[in-house]
Amino acid sequence: MIWAKQNPVKRLFLSFFALLPMLCFAQYNPNNGFLDAHFGKPITFSSSDSSFSLGIGGRIQSLAESRYDLNSEKGTIDFSIRRLRLNFSGNAINQKFTYRIQLCFSQRDVSSDNSAVQNNMFLRDAMLYYSPNKHWRFGFGQTKLPGNRQRQTSSGNLQFADRSNTNALFTLDRDKGFWIVNTIRSKKKLIVSNTLAITSGEGRITSDKTARLCYSLRSEILPFGEFRNNGDYVESDLYFEEKLKLSLGFSYSFNNRTSRVAGQLGEYLFNNQLADIHYYGADIVMKKKGWSFTGELYRRTSKNGISINLSNPSKVNFVYSGTGLLLQSGYLFTKKDELAVRYGRTAPDKNINTYTSLVNEYMLGYSHYFFRHNLKLQTDAAYFKGPAQKSLQWRFTGIVTF
Repeated sequence: MIWAKQNPVKRLFLSFFALLPMLCFAQYNPNNGFLDAHFGKPITFSSSDSSFSLGIGGRIQSLAESRYDLNSEKGTIDFSIRRLRLNFSGNAINQKFTYRIQLCFSQRDVSSDNSAVQNNMFLRDAMLYYSPNKHWRFGFGQTKLPGNRQRQTSSGNLQFADRSNTNALFTLDRDKGFWIVNTIRSKKKLIVSNTLAITSGEGRITSDKTARLCYSLRSEILPFGEFRNNGDYVESDLYFEEKLKLSLGFSYSFNNRTSRVAGQLGEYLFNNQLADIHYYGADIVMKKKGWSFTGELYRRTSKNGISINLSNPSKVNFVYSGTGLLLQSGYLFTKKDELAVRYGRTAPDKNINTYTSLVNEYMLGYSHYFFRHNLKLQTDAAYFKGPAQKSLQWRFTGIVTF
């Protein structure tokens, strides 16, 4: 009876850890299946003919954070589990069918950013993919949209303790629907990849349907060939590219008549109001011999994006229409130690200047990589400045990925 009364998320979590020792210490016959376990990679179980596999992995990120408001002269300090993730992935029937599931358990991950929705948000990704050949990939489920590069980069592969404030304001985040990916490779190393996602437009929450959809497109060009170990989506040049590697990305998204202020994220617009949101993005990443540079530019516009509560005109929800810029660079001065700098800028359009203002983000960070991004300690210090804000921030984080 006690077990039945447990929260379903807790039951799932406890069941996994009760089952894990039996899986890890079971006797495997090479004629029946294989077990592969290495630090930094999922524990993988596979059939002898490789027609089926199951990988189990996870990530823990502990965070200490202090903030000081220079205007009010008040400060805070806090300790938290920033992320606690559990991942399942593998292939089914054959190598053409693959799947991926990601669950989250930390308070910040589980809580919804919409006060009107009480959904339990522990499910982050749930995707089934079909790849008929090396050029095409089709996906169905819930995962990250093909938006800006930093958002698509795993939070475990970041150069700082967390993503930039610029990313937080302009990200497309996750959604539910269909994904189509096409990749073209030339004989001269050139790679062109295009991704189209047709999704609900309402993000991870369960919300009222608007009978309209979101259409997101991303194109990437790698003129000098692939980065080592998919390094174009790993911040820092931990693989020390011998020759310059470059990737250019271009994104566009149209969310047709969405009910939320950021499309897939944020509060509902008041009075059942719906808005059209256009998002444009461009990004670049370069790496060579321990040096890395990332630049991202965002632009969001909206029609019908300002919503005033009719019963309380002092309350306003609005789509952030404006421009964002992110510049970030780092250098590994040893094989395990890196210094990095970041500059971010968010500039709202004139039509929402009454509700928000420009913010500049300046950040300096240091990382020590015990085992690349899989086991690391990071710290950073930041200064945020704008007409309505002047504040300092310090963070220290430790991450282990298995």
